[in-house]
Amino acid sequence: MTLYLGYYRPSAAQWQRFAEAEDNGTVEEEQQAFTARVMAARESSFAGNIVASYSPISSSFELPSIMVVETDQADTLRAINNHYNSVLEFTWTPATSVGTTTASAESAMRSQFSQE
Repeated sequence: MTLYLGYYRPSAAQWQRFAEAEDNGTVEEEQQAFTARVMAARESSFAGNIVASYSPISSSFELPSIMVVETDQADTLRAINNHYNSVLEFTWTPATSVGTTTASAESAMRSQFSQE
């Protein structure tokens, strides 16, 4: 299985919903709806492929959140993109292990940048 890192942020459509909620005074309701749409993935067909998901401790969305997915099927990544279509936008990349020790990290970096 391949690990993929999915960097994600709210989609343009979601930013529009946030702006409209601010204009209408319904920010709390929109935040609850956004959370519900994101959490709905727990019941999806790809839920078993999600290894982890992390968000920065901030509500500004300046830094992307990260989802870690294990799959050998491109359809899994497409299903995630489709599920979150109007809520989150993903950029996917396969993950490369850099190890946990200095030696393994240096070796991984040399390999990644073709210095071996």
